[in-house]
Amino acid sequence: MAQNITVKGLVKDKQGLPLPGVSVKVKGTNQGTSTTENGAYSISAPQNSTLEFTFIGYKTIEEAVNNRTTVNMTLSDDNQQLNEVVVIGYGTTTKKDLTTAVTSISAKDIENQPVTNPLQAIQGKAAGVQVISQSGKPGAGVSVSIRGNTSITGSNSPLYVIDGVTSRNADFLNPSDIETLTILKDASAAAIYGSSGANGVVLITTKKGSADKIRVGFNAFTGFSNLWQKLDVLNGEQYNALLKEMNYTAFGNQNTDWQDVTFGTGTQNNYQVSLSGGIKGGQYYFSSGYQQDKGTVAPAVLDKYTINFNGSQNITSWLKLTGTAALTYRKSVDVGDNSGVAGGGVILAALSTPPTIGIYNPDGSGQYAGNPNQGGWENPISYAYRMTNGTNNFRFLGSFAAQINFTKDLFFKSSISTNLNRNRYQSFLDPFTSEFGRTQQGRYQSNRTKDNVWLNENIVNYTKNVGKNAFTATGGMTIQESDYKYFTYEDSKYLDANKNLLPSATSVALTIPSFAQWSKRSYLARVTYAYDGKYLFSSNFRADGSSRFAKEGRYGYFPSASIGWRISGENFMKESKTINDLKIRGSWGKVGNDEGIGDYAYLALYQPTTSGSYNFIQLANPDLTWEKTTQTNVGLDLSMFNSRITFTADAYIKKTDDLLLNVPLALSTGFDTQARNVGSMENKGFEFVLSTKNIVKDKFTWSTDLNFSLNRNKVTSLGNSLTSINFGGIDSRDNAIRVEVGKPLGAFYGYVYQGVDPANGNAIFADLDNDGKITAADRTYIGNAQPKFTYGMNNTLNYGSFGLSFFFQGVQGNDIFNASRIDLEGLYDSKNQSTAVLDRWTTPGQITNIPKASKGNTDNSRTSSRFVEDGSYLRLKSATLSYNFSSDLLKRLNMTKVTVFATGYNLLTFTKYTGFDPEVQRYDGNSPSMGIDYGTYPQARTFLFGVNVGF
Repeated sequence: MAQNITVKGLVKDKQGLPLPGVSVKVKGTNQGTSTTENGAYSISAPQNSTLEFTFIGYKTIEEAVNNRTTVNMTLSDDNQQLNEVVVIGYGTTTKKDLTTAVTSISAKDIENQPVTNPLQAIQGKAAGVQVISQSGKPGAGVSVSIRGNTSITGSNSPLYVIDGVTSRNADFLNPSDIETLTILKDASAAAIYGSSGANGVVLITTKKGSADKIRVGFNAFTGFSNLWQKLDVLNGEQYNALLKEMNYTAFGNQNTDWQDVTFGTGTQNNYQVSLSGGIKGGQYYFSSGYQQDKGTVAPAVLDKYTINFNGSQNITSWLKLTGTAALTYRKSVDVGDNSGVAGGGVILAALSTPPTIGIYNPDGSGQYAGNPNQGGWENPISYAYRMTNGTNNFRFLGSFAAQINFTKDLFFKSSISTNLNRNRYQSFLDPFTSEFGRTQQGRYQSNRTKDNVWLNENIVNYTKNVGKNAFTATGGMTIQESDYKYFTYEDSKYLDANKNLLPSATSVALTIPSFAQWSKRSYLARVTYAYDGKYLFSSNFRADGSSRFAKEGRYGYFPSASIGWRISGENFMKESKTINDLKIRGSWGKVGNDEGIGDYAYLALYQPTTSGSYNFIQLANPDLTWEKTTQTNVGLDLSMFNSRITFTADAYIKKTDDLLLNVPLALSTGFDTQARNVGSMENKGFEFVLSTKNIVKDKFTWSTDLNFSLNRNKVTSLGNSLTSINFGGIDSRDNAIRVEVGKPLGAFYGYVYQGVDPANGNAIFADLDNDGKITAADRTYIGNAQPKFTYGMNNTLNYGSFGLSFFFQGVQGNDIFNASRIDLEGLYDSKNQSTAVLDRWTTPGQITNIPKASKGNTDNSRTSSRFVEDGSYLRLKSATLSYNFSSDLLKRLNMTKVTVFATGYNLLTFTKYTGFDPEVQRYDGNSPSMGIDYGTYPQARTFLFGVNVGF
């Protein structure tokens, strides 16, 4: 046996600074030590052994002892982050060579979270990307906005490219199948996708197999969720006192807490199994998953089944075939929200239903009880269960591609893909148990959607490296077509004259199906050049032709260019002991938008009627053409102290011209509006990302990731014929949002509330035009739904086999129009009210901020600043505690990974907002109607327990 000797030495970095905490081990054994504060170590080792030097952020080095007693080592930065491969449009590059604004998010950032939509998992984790949950309802969508909205009536959603297949959403994917999400934020990065990339591009790469042994993975979690807060409303005694004050005559004697009755405990379950590996010349990945989300308000539920395949095979040395397939089947049951009690909204009904009644009428009929002072207003359980409903959705995303390698530098790739969406909704309104059902005598509704988009892409790529020169050229042509069909059916009256159930309906509504098609043809080109890894250049060009425009304006031309200078590569920076990498970059680009106006906006349209005739419904506009967005970006990338600190900063200006708007027409034309290119908009902002390795020890590490972004949006023109456009409809009130030149999208518009007149108890509104009365002319801007800034902070700590991560996400400076308070503090009808109305005006001379109760009087609850609230919040979005079983145990079990974890989601929320949740939207958060809450299904607090296993 070899004799042990004592080996000593110093470990330093390339700048000569000592490295404490470096792991020094005898290769092939468990014998090891760590360097001290001055980088020194001492270890007993066989004289012919090999030492391993390992440190996070540095290349692992093996060094033979060769009977030496002193072994000094210098570790070099492995630049793992800088050499990370980043997916870009129609290709890849390394992070250090990027000249555009791009953010990448890996699988570890989105795993083990109770979300069925993978985009929910990136909320707050990418600077410049605002993700807004529409509601907490199972299967609810999210709005994703990259660097602000650029269109008023057009689409503001980014393009999703999933393994090369384009899509307008990604909610159908299983988050566990995703390897990376790359977000192309500036126009130069997105311009390769032309019109489709007008609002940014999210490139999603799913997991792939590897060339080594077969791997089997199993991921599972189960958990529960509940409402994280209740709102205070009047109890039975307080409610009856209010009714008497308002001269109502029907009273009840119960004391039902409708929030307790309506909100329960939701459950979440997720199971996924995957198989991956490789065969000679190829690799494959296959997975199957099931997700279930039962909401806190029954019977809302989503069941989601997914299958994903990704494979490639080298047929010959010059021919490679690849194929992908993602299948998703979803079943969901809905409960109505975003509406008041008069519209069947379950959430507001849980707050405004009289506490003095029960779920059912006391006569034993089994009929749901309603408000005794208002016919047609039912309780939340009735709204949730009076109608059985279900949505079945099938999605298939598939592609097949062949790549021919002519030389090692030149290849041609052709692909064909399809994006298939089938959706069917059915509902049946019970004709007996609810008042509305009895009025309709039962009602059946259904609709079907068939949407198929296919895409053919033909790309040629040339790469050449000569000395210090690196050159790539990409060119191609794409063809895309869509076919959309929509069918609807409705019937009613399932009862005969004696209220007996009939086998079929006796009244069938006349409906007309809808059909639409569109197509695009595009040509693209990109050239990149780098000299000595220091001077970087990239240029894109794309020409898009869209069937949505007449022949004269059909094609849009979208160029872009970007440059970068790696200052750290210069000789005067190479001796720096603090800066590892420093790069400045700049880009400019133009992209277009043809969405949001319909597929035939430039044509004269006639609509068939149920009687067989046709109505002239749209004037032709052959001059209609592309919305165009031009963006300029400057950025800085910095890595310091052996990559212990990395920092990225970006500043941008986005200007959109030729907005696609429906412009009002003169009444003499016989038409309300016409789609035209009028108006412009501007977004400008800053983004900062900071990542730090705070503590790096042998057994303990702590890292932090911070991001901060702000965006300022402003409408700069609405053309010559428009002065303003109203959005954000409020039931029985004025619209809450107005779009006007000089103002941002989401600007709240209404009366200025000035309190209560002590003499008569009526609300006081500012008389801005000083005419002595309150009219529509006294309305003004009263708030802004857009935040001043957004931010996120993630901390990851590891001690031995234990891991802890916690992520904070915040939005600051945005306003919310709490339209729910119109119902809960209006004091004009027999709805139950918030406890805030206990301070209502009741006697002359009383000083209060809550107007008097006044039956039938809605003037006190106008659309006004009274209902505008600060929507800022800071939320502990997720926290995960995990344990990884040791490698020695895994080897004995013939396993590669066993991790158990517990995760909390939406654990803590700090906000001044008085509604259920500050993270809700009645309307699409990507439209001007943002920031309105009207009985929206709130987010839940969730706790999960799970396991990740690998074989």
